[in-house]
Amino acid sequence: MMKRLQTVLLAIGLLLGLAPSTVSANLPFKTFYRDAGSDHWSWIQAVYVPEGIVTLSLEEPTDLFIAGDDVAYVVDRKTNRVVVVQPDGSLKLTIGDDDGPGALNAPEGVFVAKDGTVYVADTGNERIVLFTGQGKFIREYKKPDSAYLPSDTFFVPSKIVVDKRGVMYIAISGSEHGLLRMDREGRYTGAFGANKAEQSYSNWLKHLILNKEQLEKEVANRPRPITNMTIDPYGFLFTASAGRGSGNIRKLNPGGLDSLRNRSFQNAEGIVDLAVDRDGFIYNIDTVSASITLYDPYGNAIFSFGDVNSDSQRKGVFGFPTSIAVNSGYDIWVADSKLKNVQIFKRTPFGANVMTAAALYTKGLYEESEPYWRKVSGQNDMFNMTFQGLGKIDLHEKQYEQALGQFKLAYDTEGYSQAFWEVRYSWLQQHLIELLVVLAALFLIVKYGSRRAYRFACKLAWPRLLVRYWGELKDLGYVLIHPYHGFYKLKERAVSWVAIGLILLLAVGLKLLSLYFTGFLFNPIDTSQINLSAKMAFFIVPWATWIIANYLVCSVRGGEGRLREVVQASAYALAPYVLFSLPILLLSNLVTLDERVLVDAFNQAMMIWMLVLFFVSTQVIHNFEFVETIRNSSITVFTIVIIWFFAFIVSGLSYNLYDFFTQLYREVIFYA
Repeated sequence: MMKRLQTVLLAIGLLLGLAPSTVSANLPFKTFYRDAGSDHWSWIQAVYVPEGIVTLSLEEPTDLFIAGDDVAYVVDRKTNRVVVVQPDGSLKLTIGDDDGPGALNAPEGVFVAKDGTVYVADTGNERIVLFTGQGKFIREYKKPDSAYLPSDTFFVPSKIVVDKRGVMYIAISGSEHGLLRMDREGRYTGAFGANKAEQSYSNWLKHLILNKEQLEKEVANRPRPITNMTIDPYGFLFTASAGRGSGNIRKLNPGGLDSLRNRSFQNAEGIVDLAVDRDGFIYNIDTVSASITLYDPYGNAIFSFGDVNSDSQRKGVFGFPTSIAVNSGYDIWVADSKLKNVQIFKRTPFGANVMTAAALYTKGLYEESEPYWRKVSGQNDMFNMTFQGLGKIDLHEKQYEQALGQFKLAYDTEGYSQAFWEVRYSWLQQHLIELLVVLAALFLIVKYGSRRAYRFACKLAWPRLLVRYWGELKDLGYVLIHPYHGFYKLKERAVSWVAIGLILLLAVGLKLLSLYFTGFLFNPIDTSQINLSAKMAFFIVPWATWIIANYLVCSVRGGEGRLREVVQASAYALAPYVLFSLPILLLSNLVTLDERVLVDAFNQAMMIWMLVLFFVSTQVIHNFEFVETIRNSSITVFTIVIIWFFAFIVSGLSYNLYDFFTQLYREVIFYA
């Protein structure tokens, strides 16, 4: 019986082993979306996926150009040829003769004009070579003979683009003078689009401290060379320059000025190459961030995907990418010198809908973009860019209330501000008379009613303690207007702990109100995600640390103030916060971004006023001279930093100790 049972179980196991199992195929890279509102990168579904690989016996592809007919031209530096690839990945022809004037030597760049002429940067031969579309040699351009060409220029062309006039823009290897420009006849017409030398604080200090002889020994701060370039359908020249700082990607107009205004680009520190599609979107391949990044026409990063791993052979992962290009179907082609191939990426349905909607959106065609945004919403209802697009459509259709909701979901403060201005304007048109009547009534109530209320309150018999507490709270206003007299007055008596507690409770309450009820334009976050304990700790701990540090420092340096006096003075120094917080809170819900200067002015005034009160309180309570107060206040701030530093170390060590004993306890319980 047992043998029969074993036989049956074995047969069942074999049958289950033969049954098909579930197989899943994941991409070898992740796609990230940058939320413009929070500047946060979030993981999202794929926008591009690997579509194919072109090898064609490539040995060292260094540059890639896709012509208007989607035929790709790949420069193979090692085999001294340009491989012409059909849109389907098949070989069309090769350019580069075995000998004669058409023989290439370590070429690194290629460009194809609209008439089919192929321009090759023949780096090893230090020339530019022109071929017909069939690969026949036309002519060559050597180093131009010009007195205006800098004497230290070595004509070692690495990349080339040609504008509609036939003017050539040539990137010279390692040149800091920008692009070398030549006309159709090979005449030098000047340098173009040179980067500016990056200035830093260290260089500024060197020029401030070092003498002339020492400065001459320093390495000169030179502009970064242009590593790659491309040209868009409208004739704008885009340059790529690797390195830290701004201006890694520049959009040069005919005058050589950067239309992107030397802006900083994310994921461009190790930029290798860039491409621009017919909608003006920019594509960048970067080795530092190990990704391809997509930018809108204004240079704002949208998506990032891909991976660079020199040890990997997986499809969609690069070894050493050298060039990037985009065809008319928005397919991305990437040349890779280590993997000796060209990888092709195709848009997903989600990516196609997003990019089509975004293209229409950036052109102001909001109504045309709506169907695509609806499709995107059906594919991913948590995609913030969808809400931005739909919000713009609602704004264009004057559905301002609905636009407010869309922009708030997208955390788009600029769009929200525009919609809010329209909503506010409409409300004022309808309720201006009622608003003026209410304001006039409030003014009369405050002016006449407050006097009568005060007279009536004075006639009542209030408890003695309540009268005392009220008087102490009224001193907040006196300290605010007369800081020196106010703090001298406080020094002469001990303020009750009840009054101090009420002031602190009032400040804490106002902080809570500001956290949860500040206008969206000034606090564009999800209030349910607020870490209340951390926020309150950062509000209370600095105040408490000031008291401890101020008392310790000033006591050692001859200050007269007692701890109680420091506490009560520090509490009354919060008077500007108590006064300004509520008006700032109300104002933040009433103004737009164009009017935020009002809120910022109130905030700055509040902070300056508080700093002045803390300074005056230190001078009065400890009976210091003015200069002595400055010195001791600076030492107090330094002491606060030291206290926080040691608190951080102690908390870290305490956590490690707690974790050690916790793990030890678990092991003992487990093995017991």
